[in-house]
Amino acid sequence: MVIKNTVPVADTSTTTEIFYPETDGMPLADGEYQLQHFMDIISILKFFFNRPDIVVSGNTFIYYVEGNPRLWVSPDCYVAFSVSEELMLSNNMYLLWEMGKAPDFVLEIGSPSTGRNDLGNKRDLYASLGIGEYWMFDPSGGEHYGFALRGERLVDGEYRRLDMNIEPDGGAWGYSPALNLELHWVDGRLRIYDPEEGRWLQNMEETAEEAERERAARESAETLAERERAARESAEARLVEMEAELRRLRGE
Repeated sequence: MVIKNTVPVADTSTTTEIFYPETDGMPLADGEYQLQHFMDIISILKFFFNRPDIVVSGNTFIYYVEGNPRLWVSPDCYVAFSVSEELMLSNNMYLLWEMGKAPDFVLEIGSPSTGRNDLGNKRDLYASLGIGEYWMFDPSGGEHYGFALRGERLVDGEYRRLDMNIEPDGGAWGYSPALNLELHWVDGRLRIYDPEEGRWLQNMEETAEEAERERAARESAETLAERERAARESAEARLVEMEAELRRLRGE
């Protein structure tokens, strides 16, 4: 079912209601192929950019012409800085004229049915909207895009490639000025590295695993401390017994 939002558009004589659908009712173009990557990337960036003036979203509609609900685009992932997250969430869509600016960063996940469009029409549209940075991530390593990972920055209305580092094992990585993060293609997965903190950002599963390891380590430390306390108390009790026995032998 298509869910719709109503946005009034005023004219000189009456007010016309324009319906902006929140969804076309369709899943990700290649759902099973893209879903895990989509969930990883969105969850990592949402957790990292956890602020009310930053929007991190994906597979939601961006409407870019007020009054025309037929003109929309739905990136796999996008990030917008200095905007109202509350406004975006209340609409459940990104109305460019209300948000006040285009997203600063867009990433597409290459798949059998989307690769050509990501390289062509979508890329041109993103440039025309003024989206400052565009990244394409191909989990297959190049089957859909011809490369594993590429970042581009908008300069004078056109995208120019960012410097990329290609590893001997086929991995690739580059720095995103928009995010101030490094994006790495590693064994078919997009991993994200924070150069300021010197750490890899984690997805939900990795965060849960780390929390479990920390919990187990705390419990292990508590168990060790309890054993040490019990051993100390036993030793102290034994010392008291020995001192008493010594006094007995001395006839004290």
